[in-house]
Amino acid sequence: MSDSRSQGDTPDLDQLKADIADLRSALGKLVDDVRRGATTGVSREADRLYSRLADTSERSASALAREVEERPLTALLIAFGIGFIGGRLLSR
Repeated sequence: MSDSRSQGDTPDLDQLKADIADLRSALGKLVDDVRRGATTGVSREADRLYSRLADTSERSASALAREVEERPLTALLIAFGIGFIGGRLLSR
């Protein structure tokens, strides 16, 4: 009786194993797709932030150059003061 029962369960068990293998494969593909999508999204965001940072730093550098051209003595005194304070702090 147990032999016929185990023989009757075998096709169901085999089908269950096949279904689990299919699910595992589908899950692996899903994880790869999510990873690729996340990588693409992060890459796009990094490019956007980089271009924004480049624009901001270019504007800042232009503003600083303009300020130095307009007030060279003030810029020199500020640079000297920062260097002096930095030197005093680092010598300790």
